[in-house]
Amino acid sequence: MEGYVKSEIVNHIGTITFHHPQSNSMPRKLLQELTNEVVVLGGNNNVHVIVLRSEGSVFCSGASFDELAAISNETEGLDFFSGFATVINAMRKCPKFIIAR
Repeated sequence: MEGYVKSEIVNHIGTITFHHPQSNSMPRKLLQELTNEVVVLGGNNNVHVIVLRSEGSVFCSGASFDELAAISNETEGLDFFSGFATVINAMRKCPKFIIAR
């Protein structure tokens, strides 16, 4: 199942929107895209604040269980469990306020 991460800037507000059909479970690909958008908007001088929002009825249900079940070695496990840590670290380092809604 595919999902997406997209961003837009309106009136100095950078909005990052994400969605995945499985209750916004986040596969590694989407976590990397989310990380990239936080870094890009954080470095944009035209952005004063970042709004992080999801589409669907759940903000985020966590990591992808399909990917968890498919882990077959330590390297894959490390990559999987580092996904959210990478997003959180990008948010922590971001020079802009981030509001989740």
